[in-house]
Amino acid sequence: MFLTSNKKYLIGFLVLLFITILFRLPIFFLSHYNNDELIHISLAMKTDKYGLDVFKKQKYNLFYVDRGLVPKEHLIIIAEGDREVGSLLEGFLGERETLSHHPPALPFLLGISHRIFANKMFYLVSGSNDIYLMLRNSAFQFFACFVNLLSSLLLILAVYFLGSLFFSHKVGLLSALFLSLTPTDLMTANKIWADDMTALFATLAVILYLYVLKKNRPAFSLLGGLSCGISILTKMSGIYIIFVILLFHLLEHRKDKVNIRNLLIFFFDRNILYFLAGVFIASAWWFDLYYSNFSLQTAQSYFRVNEIWEPAKNWSLFFNMVSNRPWYSYFILIPFQFPLYLLGFVFIPMFILSKRIKWFGKLIVEQYRYLKFLIIWVTVVFIFLTLKPGKELRYMLIAYPAISVLSVYCLNLIYEWMKNRNLGISLGLQRLFFISVILLSLAFSLKIALPSILIRADIIPIPL
Repeated sequence: MFLTSNKKYLIGFLVLLFITILFRLPIFFLSHYNNDELIHISLAMKTDKYGLDVFKKQKYNLFYVDRGLVPKEHLIIIAEGDREVGSLLEGFLGERETLSHHPPALPFLLGISHRIFANKMFYLVSGSNDIYLMLRNSAFQFFACFVNLLSSLLLILAVYFLGSLFFSHKVGLLSALFLSLTPTDLMTANKIWADDMTALFATLAVILYLYVLKKNRPAFSLLGGLSCGISILTKMSGIYIIFVILLFHLLEHRKDKVNIRNLLIFFFDRNILYFLAGVFIASAWWFDLYYSNFSLQTAQSYFRVNEIWEPAKNWSLFFNMVSNRPWYSYFILIPFQFPLYLLGFVFIPMFILSKRIKWFGKLIVEQYRYLKFLIIWVTVVFIFLTLKPGKELRYMLIAYPAISVLSVYCLNLIYEWMKNRNLGISLGLQRLFFISVILLSLAFSLKIALPSILIRADIIPIPL
């Protein structure tokens, strides 16, 4: 084992926290004038001002929102203007006239954070990459950066608990470390984006649901549903977790005989019902509010496939590039940025064939159920994201916890297999080999990620 005692696990956990925070500190000093960042901050300003009435008065939008540059401070001011169409709205095609299609969880948290850390101040973010000005202005945007830093930190901790509770402490620790230094997560963690918060509550929903299966405590299904609902209220991709759990439930009962008893058990499983009830309680009001303002035809806008896409492809090289990537892009881009994630993809066909490969099936028999869930998690998200254009890699972040755990689990299987074989290689050399492989993968990933988090960048360079 890489870590041989509880004391070493504790030290490793503290090191993980230090590394996670260290590589996310640039968020406080970078400029934050990305489209989504300004949208979230603008909506936060309105939720802060109107509270829950922001929905009743139909103020949850970018209309009458202006931004201005303060030359001396190089800051972007977000404020309510008096124009029919605010200057901020003019920069974003497709925003709704009466309600933003961006769910409200992140803006509400940003508004609360602003009241705590920057009460009675303008909603300010830095618009300059000048080092002196970034250091000088970091205090102004602390309210916004703190929320994403906390979300990213909690996501890494959630992945640690996911791996530890259902596999081992070693799997949990390494999975969290891998995700902590994954280029995509490092980029999203240093932005005022909703991706980390969405993945956090999605992962919490999975942990709570799997804990129900492990300990038979249905009340946790309700909590898992509530967490999934919050994930949906952060970004619509949180809804993928519902399909993951429903497909897992279907596969768990696929061999049951078709009779009245088994059908009742299948359709009225209390864990599923409690989970769906939690999702409904948390997010149904938002769907009702959204579709009371618009028709059901706008449902596709939730999946970022709306009227803005075609014109966007015409004027943006980036949108044109990502919309024309082949369907298998994720399988290439994810291991390209973090080579050891290739093990997670290799593990999936091996898992499917595990009943034919008896020696392999014996190795995974104890964790078979949880591994099946993780594979369904990756598969469902992959299918949804390949059915629509615009394959930005950060959209896949909601499945990264599963990819990370699967990859580490596969790596650990190889390590244990080699350790138990008489290969003529000392245990010390075997450990050194695996540690070297891990460090090389981390170094390769950081080489890709660091230029994108230490300067203003919205994408990480990729080969496709």
